[in-house]
Amino acid sequence: MRRASLTEAGVIQSRFGIIGRETELRKALAAVKAGKHVLIEGPVGVGKTVIAEAVARYLGKSIHRVDGDERYTEQKLTGWFDPPLVIRNGYSKDAFIGGPLALAMDAGGVLFINELNRMPEGVQNVLLPAMDERKIETPKIGTLIAKRGFIVIATQNPHEFIATSALSEALRDRFELLTLDYQDEKEEVAIVQKHTGVTDLSLISPVVRIVRATRAHPEIRRGASLRAAMSTCLLACQLGSDIESSIREAAHMALPTRMELKDDAARSIHEIIDELLEKHLSDKTASEGSGVRVCTVTETPTTMSRTLATDRPAIDNAINLLESLSEAVPLNNTQSDDVGWSIAKYYTDIKTLLKDRKLVELAKRIAIRAIVYRTLQLLGATKRREDEIKEQYVPGLGGEIDVEMTVEQMLGKTLPDASDIIVESKTPRRMACIMMIDTSLSMSGPKVAMAMASLGVLAYKLKTIQYSIITFDSAARVLKPLDRKVSVETIVSELLDIPAMGFTNIEDGLRKGIVEMNRTIAKEKIAILITDGNYTAGKDPRKLAAEYPRLFVIMMKSDDSQPKLCADMAALGKGKVMAVDGIDEIPAVLKDLLRDLYLRRPSSFQEAHDKELYASLPTKPEAS
Repeated sequence: MRRASLTEAGVIQSRFGIIGRETELRKALAAVKAGKHVLIEGPVGVGKTVIAEAVARYLGKSIHRVDGDERYTEQKLTGWFDPPLVIRNGYSKDAFIGGPLALAMDAGGVLFINELNRMPEGVQNVLLPAMDERKIETPKIGTLIAKRGFIVIATQNPHEFIATSALSEALRDRFELLTLDYQDEKEEVAIVQKHTGVTDLSLISPVVRIVRATRAHPEIRRGASLRAAMSTCLLACQLGSDIESSIREAAHMALPTRMELKDDAARSIHEIIDELLEKHLSDKTASEGSGVRVCTVTETPTTMSRTLATDRPAIDNAINLLESLSEAVPLNNTQSDDVGWSIAKYYTDIKTLLKDRKLVELAKRIAIRAIVYRTLQLLGATKRREDEIKEQYVPGLGGEIDVEMTVEQMLGKTLPDASDIIVESKTPRRMACIMMIDTSLSMSGPKVAMAMASLGVLAYKLKTIQYSIITFDSAARVLKPLDRKVSVETIVSELLDIPAMGFTNIEDGLRKGIVEMNRTIAKEKIAILITDGNYTAGKDPRKLAAEYPRLFVIMMKSDDSQPKLCADMAALGKGKVMAVDGIDEIPAVLKDLLRDLYLRRPSSFQEAHDKELYASLPTKPEAS
């Protein structure tokens, strides 16, 4: 059996104009030749699509592309029946319009899915039998068997990008992983030269430095890719002959749409761009050129396609590790994740023992990222709750055609019209969630931080959750009001610094929660209380619990926990109580709870809606 060679990678580089990436091309080629499905993971703009398409075309395979979107449906992926053809030919293969998956399987080609982790969970699951058993079941026409050579190549942004959804364990198990990161500065300069045709290094070099700096800025969630550098260079060529002023103007045009600020960024995106320009358009820029240049474009621009032990020695080990670092640990592999999680668990003790303030800040940054990263892992795949609405088609109305209802409307009519078409559309469902967290002496920082990160990540991923955060010990405080935008990282940061101290005043926490809940106009309102139930201040909280429309209690088990009180509060609040043994259980409990409330739609509601729709439709003439 012959291995994919570097020579073949070189041929692909030459044929498709790829700069660098020899190792990645060799690995991707080996996987595809072995008949393995490939998942290419990396941030925006690192060439994931370029590598996938280049390898497939080099091997002469047809490519059927799908762009991931949260509104993408199973029907679009597999295929659908055309209503007029169904009326003419019945539910047959002739009436079936194959989707990208069916077409790729039938051709023995490549199903290329761009940004797979933006697909709804249901659509992702459709891939399992196709990838594992090389077949899919098509309703009414039977089984479609993939021809030899069929594979799936998918790309996804890393799980650090909170707006995405983690793939299920079952789906990841079907893929071979190829990880891409940003290339070094020299290669990025060469890529910009190639894809823009700009040859002036006195222009390209500072632009690339500015773009690279956006990826490490503390107020930027997602930095700019090379597309921003290309656009900046091309715009600068058209804006004037003075190198510095043209870069400044171009940067303010090209960068804002390709960067994402953190929700709690203290400055505007243009102020941050000005900071980067001042830092990187220095005397060094002028020394690389005369300050005035003729911009030469030589070609038409193209588009780039062991966790530590839980004792004092472990804390000492973590401190020793921190003292040996000058920069934050890059949490992009299993080992560093374990180290980061250990630092997060011991952060309160580490903060007390460390004398160097810079090391305390370093420990905090590592702890924050570790908590968010671990939360993403534990949450797994999620999807937004959308109500399905069926209605008569009108021009401009989006959605999918409900084939069966449409066919039923058309039967017996000589000239069906647009009013016979029934369209199914989805509308995001809004919800307000109040979370109240016990930060008294019986709770600890990592417990609280994990709970908050869980809700924060879910809110980002589900998009339509409006949420508030309240902490309480002897008294309650609103950490995040409903109408305030705060990044998950900031929430975790603030919670890590809250000392576990004081009495436990559940009553005051519930009182503040009611005030917050009354500020929202969302129709669906729920509250989540995380505590051990051992209140030592304030009055009996049962009376206030009864004022909530829905109150759920997550009880942290301990020697002091009060199951009876927690159960009573949940019952009075028309919710339920969920007991957990440790912090690692909180994300899953929150996910299941919100899934039940946010994703499930009562069948009686759907039946009533459909009945109302049928009643509103024109009466069909009897078939002759």
